[in-house]
Amino acid sequence: MKKILMLGTGGTIACVPSENGLIPALDGKTLVSLVPELAGLCHIDYKQILNLDSSNISPKHWQLMANVLAENYELYDGFVITHGTDTMAYSSAALSQMVSGCKKPVVFTGAQLPITTEGTDAKDNVLHAFLVATSQAQGVCLAFGNVVIHGLCAKKMYSENFNGFCSINREPMATISGHTLSWNSYEGAGVDGESFSVYTKLEEKVAVVKLTPGLAPDILDYYLERGYKGIILESFGAGGVPNDENNWLPNLEKLIQNGVRVVCATQCIYDGVNLSVYPIGTLAQKLGAESAGTLTIEAALTKLMHDLAN
Repeated sequence: MKKILMLGTGGTIACVPSENGLIPALDGKTLVSLVPELAGLCHIDYKQILNLDSSNISPKHWQLMANVLAENYELYDGFVITHGTDTMAYSSAALSQMVSGCKKPVVFTGAQLPITTEGTDAKDNVLHAFLVATSQAQGVCLAFGNVVIHGLCAKKMYSENFNGFCSINREPMATISGHTLSWNSYEGAGVDGESFSVYTKLEEKVAVVKLTPGLAPDILDYYLERGYKGIILESFGAGGVPNDENNWLPNLEKLIQNGVRVVCATQCIYDGVNLSVYPIGTLAQKLGAESAGTLTIEAALTKLMHDLAN
């Protein structure tokens, strides 16, 4: 029987009512006790490492998750991390950047409704996460609703729908029907490398700037003056920046000349960035701006934080 370590971090899945609304309070052992289908599937141990609404998750918590994973990697066959849905895509992307050579499944899951609520999606999500954790899957992934998603490709698309996450620019690792998983790929994120290792350094002075029509480029000066090391520009369409009357290129050049990494991403959900199509992209690229390619904003941000620190 495989040994699985369940890491609890809080989130809606573990919430109970309070006078100020739902707050995370239930531990992993309690969550599992409410999913009787798990009996006999595997041996489960528990560590409650956080108990947060995931809106309060920050890079130090990603580092904590990675360190706990490293400390226990040789002791278990797989890992399930319960997490709030609001920032779970950021956490799965961050952990995907921070681990290498991960030959065991590391599965994020959560819920849109607390596990004690009638009609909750939590019980199915927990069961499916453990099915993935006891499977042939490797690396970091996210199991939610009817899909299993590569750790770098998840995005929360719905605030209430039980199929809250989609796999962006990559087919899901698996689809789920009933309690049956149909696999397209067993390989999640962080599988590359000869042996398991964790890199916990992250540069936190990284920001995402979302372009809107008419937004003045002097907003970039704010980040330069405050010592930011990297900027993700969430641009329009195929990427790039305005270069007409509202010309972003001089401010962009000033950032790059001062050693700030600039990555052009897109506000479009699918297809990614191509800076070679229009002058707004090619001119930015000539100044030294980089393309996020097909990465989600979550993955582009955490990748830049990782790359700047390592």
